Amino acid sequence: MRHKKRKGLVEQVIKKMCAEAGVKEEELGEGSQRRKVAELRKKLAYRMNREMGIPMAEIARHLGVGASAIAMAIRKEEGVK
Repeated sequence: MRHKKRKGLVEQVIKKMCAEAGVKEEELGEGSQRRKVAELRKKLAYRMNREMGIPMAEIARHLGVGASAIAMAIRKEEGVK
């Protein structure tokens, strides 16, 4: 998938899931540790990486955290599933 198309898709997924969870998109980008935001970030990371094939580094840039935080979030979400 081309980078521009993928970026638009990532932004759409973030917008949709933030609206569903009642979380402001800015909170994700600021690295908020509020439980609701962290749970959403975990679900977004899992979905974008495992289901959509987006690289962890790119997800990290969109969600305002480091790639290691994305890797940890994915591992935690896989433990749930």
